[in-house]
Amino acid sequence: MAVRIERFLNTTGFFFFALILVCLILLTPADAIYQCYETNRLTNIFFITGAYIITFILAALIYATRIYTNRNALTGIPKAWIPVEKEDVNKSVRRLVKEGLARSAVIAYQARPRDVSTDEDNFRRYKSLLIDSDRPPWGHVEHPGWSSPASPDLPDLPYRVVIQELPSLIEAKAVSLAPADALSPTPPDPFGLSSDLTTQSLPDTRVVEVLQRPASMGLREYIRHLTSLGAIYPPELGVEFLSLYEAARFSPRELHEGEFRDLMHLFAEILRGMTSLAPPIIEEIRDSASYRRAESESFIGPSDEEGETDTVEHYGLDGNLVPVRSNSLRPSNASTWETQSGYDTALQSPVSGLSFNSGFAPRDPRRTPSTRSLRRVYSAQSASSGGSVIRLAQPRSPTDLPYTYMHLFRRGTSSLFNSSNASLASSRSDITTDAVGDKALAKEGFQTISSSDKLFSNVDPAVDGEDCLHDCATCTVKYPAKFDVDHEDELYGQVKGWSTHILVATGKSDWVRDVADETGSVMEAIEKGGLEPSNGRLKLSASNMPVPDEYHMADAGKQPTDVLLLPSFTVVEQVTPQLAPDLIENFVNKSLTTTTPLGSSGKENEAPAETPDLPHPAATSITSLKSHPSPHAAVILLCSQRTRDARCGQSAPLLRREFERHLRPLGLYRDMDDTRPGGVGIYFISHVGGHKYSANVIVYRRRDFDWYKRGEEDEGAAQGIWLARVRPEECENIIRYTVLQGKLLKPEKQLRAGFDRERGLTSW
Repeated sequence: MAVRIERFLNTTGFFFFALILVCLILLTPADAIYQCYETNRLTNIFFITGAYIITFILAALIYATRIYTNRNALTGIPKAWIPVEKEDVNKSVRRLVKEGLARSAVIAYQARPRDVSTDEDNFRRYKSLLIDSDRPPWGHVEHPGWSSPASPDLPDLPYRVVIQELPSLIEAKAVSLAPADALSPTPPDPFGLSSDLTTQSLPDTRVVEVLQRPASMGLREYIRHLTSLGAIYPPELGVEFLSLYEAARFSPRELHEGEFRDLMHLFAEILRGMTSLAPPIIEEIRDSASYRRAESESFIGPSDEEGETDTVEHYGLDGNLVPVRSNSLRPSNASTWETQSGYDTALQSPVSGLSFNSGFAPRDPRRTPSTRSLRRVYSAQSASSGGSVIRLAQPRSPTDLPYTYMHLFRRGTSSLFNSSNASLASSRSDITTDAVGDKALAKEGFQTISSSDKLFSNVDPAVDGEDCLHDCATCTVKYPAKFDVDHEDELYGQVKGWSTHILVATGKSDWVRDVADETGSVMEAIEKGGLEPSNGRLKLSASNMPVPDEYHMADAGKQPTDVLLLPSFTVVEQVTPQLAPDLIENFVNKSLTTTTPLGSSGKENEAPAETPDLPHPAATSITSLKSHPSPHAAVILLCSQRTRDARCGQSAPLLRREFERHLRPLGLYRDMDDTRPGGVGIYFISHVGGHKYSANVIVYRRRDFDWYKRGEEDEGAAQGIWLARVRPEECENIIRYTVLQGKLLKPEKQLRAGFDRERGLTSW
């Protein structure tokens, strides 16, 4: 109170005396002006007034300059604190500073570990710690290409995987529009399918053929074809959807959530707008199919030789007849995609006499769809993909979405592996013994396959989709410009066979030229110590697997390390150079080999005395070494020895980066310290031969990626696949088909060697 009174008195006294001073200052010029007025000296009045005004202006300028100079000088003085206090900044800046500090305090409190049971009491005392769920203080957090786990309708959804399946869903929807074949009775169910499928009548195969998308047809061409048939309405939807789809599918930049929702909104509109074909078009398709069937059974007549033209009729989308001249009633197999850029180029459709704006031309003779592919709503591609993340759904109301998401990466990954195992088992009967150069291995009953395309299953666009034929479009990793490899030599059949592959952990990615020259190493003890296993040829490699902690504390030449045995997937711990003979005698000699039949295969007809004793080397009483099964479901080995060839040192890190990028969305990537079972490990290894075919990639994979869930016996790697000339853009399909399904993409160009214990096949 006393401070306020003192401030009031000071302010009042200041203004009072200032007013008196102003009055005294103005008194002198006022008296002079009055005297001049009385004496009629008007000129002097202007001089006196002007002089006082100029003096006042100069005084104001000097005062303002002084204030400006003082403030700049004070501002330039360094401060030991951040000038954000009330006296340092103006009110608007201070308000922004306080809001930012409060936001940071809330985020810091929410992020720190605490007992959440007491949050209610804390929030009752500190209301500022409450969070608005609609507008959290940290704002909207978004990862391009992946939805938030907290999203109410798209939890943890990879956008690109969904986008890749859209063409198959459009085809499935289009095929479902085919009318039932009235002349085809409901067939019996020879495959034991469910009754709800077998009770449905088969769709007309002639219409299905027109609505299906060939493997060589792009989505733009297919949308144009469906639009010309009247299956997509309105036609403008196709153009708008294609612009967003192609930007999302082929752009190196990942989509944001808003862009993905816009694309899926158009996709839903297209599915809702797809309608059955007009009856005149259906009749014309059936008539055309009948004509082609009759034409294929007839000879060329005179009119055909003379090039006579026929006048045929075309049903427009409105049902009106339009005469069209056609030089041939047979569909053209020529692709006109290169000359098409829109919907305005008229091309002959597969229907005789129908002039559609499409480049669609099915292959002749016409293929016969299987019973499964002709079921309603099921497409040849989408119906068989057990790993889809999005599928068609029957909406119950106009506002419902015509599709639903299937969370593959959280719940259904094992279906992909199980389907691949079934395909491998079914394809075993495809290997015949009359192949040129095939011969039986005397003891194990294995076959040596001389052809690169018969050792493993190959990808099939009809089963795996057309993406299996194309490299990754989003790959940004490239080899150096002068990365040259040999593309002329034949790869397959030039590699000597091996029984056991040993990976010695060194913690390094590069070694001396010959790893056996590593002084005091396990490699030296095995290679130069004359240790040879009794169960076949040994392949020895150094690897970048981490060494145990005891390695750094032991003396040189006595350092213990870990060893991975393949194909048995066994990790032997604490192996020293002195214990290398124990490793060979008690583990390598008793472990599974590349020619050990999987399970009981190949042993049913053997005498008991000839049955090899193959106990799992978990522990033994005659050696101090211990072992445990490797948790990996598959391993990818990359040659990275720069001292032997610079190309390996360049390619291995680039390929590893790409393999990791495609394994992480699947939840299958495992680093060197990750012991979770069922994943895929990636390791660098030493020289394996054939550097001029870089990059060399060796894949060991189990038959069942979920063996640990079923408590089954560890049967080791079912397949070993050695690839060469691998490039970064091929990593995506190698993961999807080779690592996960055991299928090859380019066997004639990349396969060097391999074995298949399940089918009893080797390349040597």
